[in-house]
Amino acid sequence: MVNCKHFKLSTVFYTLLFLSVLNGCSILSGHDSSLKPQPFTALEHESSWYEDQLKAADPEYNFDWQILLARAYSNEGNFRAANEVIEQMRHNFMTPLQGNITDIIEAQIKSKSGNYKAAQRLLDQVNTMTLPGDVASYYYALSGRVNEANGNYLKAGESYLMLADTLSAENKQNAYDRAEKALQKAPSKELVNGFRNAEDETIKGFMEYALIGKSTSRQTKNRLMNEFEKKYPNHPIISRNSTPAPDPEKFDAVTNNIGNGDVIAVFLPLTGPYAKIIGNPIKMGIINSYRDRGVSVNLKFYDTSSNSISSLYSEANADKAKIIIGPVIKEEVSDLLRLNPSVPVIALNQTNVQPNSNNVYFLTLAPENDMYNAVLEMSNDNIQNPMIVAPRNEKGDRIANSFNEFWTQAKHSGISLCYYNDMNSIENDVKGCLNGYKTFDAIYIYGTPLETSKIRDSARAYIGDSSTYYAGAKSNDGLTQSAIAQSLYGIKLGDQPWMIKDSNAKKKIQELLPKAKGDTLRSFAIGYDALNLALHLKDLSANEDQKIRGLSGDISISNGSLKRIITWIKVGN
Repeated sequence: MVNCKHFKLSTVFYTLLFLSVLNGCSILSGHDSSLKPQPFTALEHESSWYEDQLKAADPEYNFDWQILLARAYSNEGNFRAANEVIEQMRHNFMTPLQGNITDIIEAQIKSKSGNYKAAQRLLDQVNTMTLPGDVASYYYALSGRVNEANGNYLKAGESYLMLADTLSAENKQNAYDRAEKALQKAPSKELVNGFRNAEDETIKGFMEYALIGKSTSRQTKNRLMNEFEKKYPNHPIISRNSTPAPDPEKFDAVTNNIGNGDVIAVFLPLTGPYAKIIGNPIKMGIINSYRDRGVSVNLKFYDTSSNSISSLYSEANADKAKIIIGPVIKEEVSDLLRLNPSVPVIALNQTNVQPNSNNVYFLTLAPENDMYNAVLEMSNDNIQNPMIVAPRNEKGDRIANSFNEFWTQAKHSGISLCYYNDMNSIENDVKGCLNGYKTFDAIYIYGTPLETSKIRDSARAYIGDSSTYYAGAKSNDGLTQSAIAQSLYGIKLGDQPWMIKDSNAKKKIQELLPKAKGDTLRSFAIGYDALNLALHLKDLSANEDQKIRGLSGDISISNGSLKRIITWIKVGN
């Protein structure tokens, strides 16, 4: 078992991180900076002090010191210097969360300079679902102020109510007071619509209270208030006090779901043949996500190559783990499920063993997820008669059967299947499948980029361009090589957003692992999203409309089943 304590990363820190991944976390766990930045606490110094801290800081804390420096410049009215720091942050940020944080800090700068509309545009593009507690507090406090400045009082009130959910009990009332004052200024029509759309009883109560306050008749208002108190006997607005709201930057954030000090157990192959290609990339993703979340959970890694799953599960129980991420090897997932685990499990592979409880969630790279997404995309494209072209082997049978199963469930009809033997036989194999047929309106190709290109070109000789061609992760190594992109030109490609879109984070990992194949990068993304999922599992399980926009796709939970929706592009567009 490897035990990782909380630490930070930065651009130049990745090499050290990778060494630590290969050798446990001993390199990092002993690091102790004498002054660690808390980027979202109240500012206590002038900008020159933060400049000095940034110059002398360990590289792993650069991003956090940049946040504080940009805020300090902004508070002093030095917006040019603040924006220069923002440019550095945008150039160097490594993960989606750091990109969101950069948007938030730039929005704060815009609002400080009086450009509230630009600030609002930046805030609207932030993925709030993934924000750690302290960042969420800062975001909602800022969003409330910006919406008020723009005259969006309903949204301002909603932001302050969301702020209250991130605060400790003693500070909630201050956010409630801000929400009440903002909602009082909202138009009645907006309040009525907001009340109808709200699901949370506390939010509904605040909006109803604001509507009551707009009544011009004292008698009517008294009657409505009596009804309100019966309807919402424990509503916070009834027991509110008059304490003035403090600076939002001084609010104390709390973490929902997994709490401070809770143990998250991670079962991965950290030695042996699977470590380099699967285990370590997933671990790197988890550690990066751990740094981004900014939580004080106790992350523990257990090497599945060194001990049996039953032994590791006993260790995790002794360590009082609140949730398990992994395993990743199919047989090991089966072994764990047969133990009927008493804590939630985010399994990283699919298995035929049915769990005895509803607390097992499959976040996997299994090709079945690609087939599910392909059927979903074809349904959206109104495809009626698809064919799948797959290799003549066990994997090809698995792909074809999965595609047919999902298509039959969705359309109540079967698919057509074409097998190819190898690269040299593709032209003849496709000819045998398609010669004389003109009815296919879609062809899904499972193959390498070159195989996919050759299959598409061979198919065109018999059915022309009347079909839409689809391909998935097997056909994509990241679209970073122009030759690969050219070979897939015109094909609809479905893959992880992380694999389709360029990003600083992806480039840094590719620099660190220059020989990494597509699935190595996908494993990193699955690890990154797995920890975020673990931290938000309670919220996602309770509300199927909530989702995590992760590196590996949009993740949600419906009726206890995890869905991961990938991204589709038409190569060349």
